Amino acid sequence: MTTFTHWRFHIDQQNIGWLELDVAGSSVNILQREVMREWAEIMDNLIETKGLAGLCLLSGKERGFVYGADIAEFDDLKTKADVYESIELADTILSGIEALHCPTVCGIDGVAVGGGLEVALAFDRIVVTSSAETKLGFPEIHLGIMPGYGGTGRAMRRIKAKNVLDMVLSGRLLSANEAKTIGLVDKVVKDATSLRKAVADELDHPAVPDIIQTDSDVKQAVIEAKDNILSRFHKEQTPAPFLICEHFNESGADWRALVKSERTRFSKMLLGEASHHLRRVFLLNEMVRKSARGDSQIKTVHVIGAGTMGADIAAVAAMSGFQTSLSDINAEAVHEAVTRAGKLFERRLKIEEKIKSALERLTADPEGKAIAKADIIIEAVAERLSVKQAVFSAVEVDAKPDAILATNTSSIMIEDIASALKAPERLIGLHFFNPVTVLPLVEVIAGSSSTQTSITRAMQFAGQLKKMPVKVKSVKGFLVNRALLPYLFEAIEVMVSGGAQDKLDQALIRFGMPMGPIELCDQIGLDVCFDVGQVLGMSDIASQALKTKVDAGQLGRKSGSGFYKWDDKKAMRPRSDYPPAELDKIAEDLLAPMIEKCRSAVSDGIVDSADHADIGCILGIGFPTYRGGPLGWADYPRV
Repeated sequence: MTTFTHWRFHIDQQNIGWLELDVAGSSVNILQREVMREWAEIMDNLIETKGLAGLCLLSGKERGFVYGADIAEFDDLKTKADVYESIELADTILSGIEALHCPTVCGIDGVAVGGGLEVALAFDRIVVTSSAETKLGFPEIHLGIMPGYGGTGRAMRRIKAKNVLDMVLSGRLLSANEAKTIGLVDKVVKDATSLRKAVADELDHPAVPDIIQTDSDVKQAVIEAKDNILSRFHKEQTPAPFLICEHFNESGADWRALVKSERTRFSKMLLGEASHHLRRVFLLNEMVRKSARGDSQIKTVHVIGAGTMGADIAAVAAMSGFQTSLSDINAEAVHEAVTRAGKLFERRLKIEEKIKSALERLTADPEGKAIAKADIIIEAVAERLSVKQAVFSAVEVDAKPDAILATNTSSIMIEDIASALKAPERLIGLHFFNPVTVLPLVEVIAGSSSTQTSITRAMQFAGQLKKMPVKVKSVKGFLVNRALLPYLFEAIEVMVSGGAQDKLDQALIRFGMPMGPIELCDQIGLDVCFDVGQVLGMSDIASQALKTKVDAGQLGRKSGSGFYKWDDKKAMRPRSDYPPAELDKIAEDLLAPMIEKCRSAVSDGIVDSADHADIGCILGIGFPTYRGGPLGWADYPRV
């Protein structure tokens, strides 16, 4: 048989065919076009092989089984014909496996998702390891698509319709034992060392018979699923969940009909706007994670300031394995912060030993004695220039010469703070977002004198905290606030000019924002909006509207009233119905300033690219992923 680049195949003495996938040039297996073409050639040879006693499929990688299709290659599929050609190749391979006159078994250790699971489902029996890394599922919904290689139909042969729908609509990944419980796999073995033998042994067992379920069972499962998705998605913006329900409703329990129906709906989803943006955002997330890889060489962390931000930064650092100390002029605040951190560890870590270890790594150090040993010192004190300068003037004396000095400022230029230092090049910005324990973005701020070594190490440190760092030039507002506040001020202007608050908020909620701009102002605090506006600049109309509220003590949620009245932490918004087209136009108009600021951030070199501007706004503002970020959305070619 021909030698292949990505596959290894041999027939042993018992006439059992062993097929191993080991994609060249990749640490994990993905179903690239070339991989599938080689497999099709192997199948042509297998079909002609006489006396084959069985076929077994394994991964030749140390990590994982198959991570699905190559998402980057989806962009090459421009037409329905392109998509159909890709699906037909996969269908030929998987149908060929099912047509073999011998038992077939697939062995899985690690991740088998998307196309990886669809491949496994074409085999008579599936054996998996109980490793914590073993995960099975259909995460395609996160890319705005559904399984395209017959996964919905073949899954219906093994598990109940409600379970298939849950997997496809939620994108949730199952552990080995969860998959065994619902019937998705046939056997669970301890680890990879016993997998090959278990796979061979499984050849002696008959193929699993299809479970019996009716069209009525499927329709009932769809009804239950729709109740859930209707409250979470808009059909126009995120069509995938609705098309998936149609797919099951129309094909019913006939698994072959489901396989055939997939290509039509998969094609429609893949070529649509939402999937285009979601696939790009997936790759942008990978870009950010890649920029944060590596060892920062940071072992010890000291945080100055035991307020909400400082306390949470210290807690996250300790939880991430760093020896962490926390100081504040208020010793009581430090001890309270450590107590709160303990509660966070209990919620997140759950296992007593891990909780205890995290607590042992977090030290209350009111006087800041640990500064002298810290590899990075993060300041999170009041947002006042003089206070921050005083902190760093003192820290510079005590800190190790190679320690990174970082400020968590949200608005002050790095150069202004660094002017108080003898070595201003030591200072960088690490702008975390509140709540630190939830929001992933960290803006890594490079001042004009900041060293590249410090920036690189800070990016790696953020990655070790399981955060998503985006490098930003030191300018007023950095990236996120620079993009967010003009959008909020524009909404205030429109409101003052007669636009109904609820109408403006509904427009942006319909667009996909977590909340509308007027309610967000109240959440942030109208005093904070006013103060930041003084720094970034705003129109006289927005300034006067905010000043009037602030002077009256109406600061938003925290005072019980702002642009809205608040009851039990909830805005009392009057609700009215508005034409969708009108709401869409409002959203487009209000987002214009955000888009303009993102464009200037790219052209002025504040961020490295439009990709960085978009992912920063998605992670920091909550710009909807299925819109692709401000620039991705604005530049998408629409008819």
